[in-house]
Amino acid sequence: MAEQTIPSDAIEVEVRIEPDEHQSDSEDEPQLGIPTGTSLASTVFNYRQSYQIPRRGYGYHGLKDGAYLLPNDKREQDRMDLTVDCNCAPLKRDLGRVLDLGTGTGSWVVEFADQHPTTEVLGTDLSPIQCLSTPQNCTFEIDDFETEWPYPTRPQTGLYDYIHEREITGSIQDYPKLFAQAYRHLAPGGFLEMQSMQTNFFSDDGTRERAVTAVRWQEMLVEASRRFGKELGVEERWRVGMEEAGFVGVKEMVYKVPLSAWPKDPHMKELGRYQAAYTQEMLQSYSLALFTRVLGWSKAELDALLEEVGNDLRDPKAHLYAKVRVVYGQKGESE
Repeated sequence: MAEQTIPSDAIEVEVRIEPDEHQSDSEDEPQLGIPTGTSLASTVFNYRQSYQIPRRGYGYHGLKDGAYLLPNDKREQDRMDLTVDCNCAPLKRDLGRVLDLGTGTGSWVVEFADQHPTTEVLGTDLSPIQCLSTPQNCTFEIDDFETEWPYPTRPQTGLYDYIHEREITGSIQDYPKLFAQAYRHLAPGGFLEMQSMQTNFFSDDGTRERAVTAVRWQEMLVEASRRFGKELGVEERWRVGMEEAGFVGVKEMVYKVPLSAWPKDPHMKELGRYQAAYTQEMLQSYSLALFTRVLGWSKAELDALLEEVGNDLRDPKAHLYAKVRVVYGQKGESE
């Protein structure tokens, strides 16, 4: 598969990352620091425990079983909290209502509510895994954002000034419907912002060719998600989709993130160490259901593949990076 190019009107941050030619082959990458072992989900929440993983017990969503293929256990929650935690849209200071789709652990909602104490912030997710101690202006609801949203669309009381989502690629079947619902629930002048780290691996110096197994894994992962009906790797279509839904002033930004500590620049090297921990956890989270349930692999076959993929990603001579894509657009002020 050829490496994808960035649309000419997208803003690419970090044009080129220079490698550290003195990087040690044995330099350790960090782990998440989460103890190994089985983490059983509470039966109160009706989580389904995956029978395929006796070594690490993933819990899955009880609401609309099978609709979302990533787990929701404690270890996965820790992985989610490592993702990008910011917003890029030029928001006004006096926001009335904010909605976070697929909120996960709710960390983004809690932090945003703390920073905007007069704003009503709502986070929705398939699983009740959010923290119990929250600011007074922060609430959570169990909901599937792919269905019709249950929120009113009355002016003043039912519209949002900002709708935010991050890392929900692979859980969306109908993007036009998602964009249309977001547009309908935004107040005039409100913003929709989408963020995700793409599953593709890239390099600027041709060393991606060293990561043969990692590239093959990525291609199989995307194919499995396509068969499942919720395709990964579609972030490059967001901008056009939002424009077709009526959003104006749509902006797209692409950030390079090294997958290990291979960069020369100290800041990028540290970012690579941080990202390495996230990526190693992501391999298992993204692969398990798609490979075993969709592609028909055994757990042993998947473990062997992921071991090789991990070796590819830890290779300091493979100067791999991923791309974080951020797209935001605004509902017209006059609507």
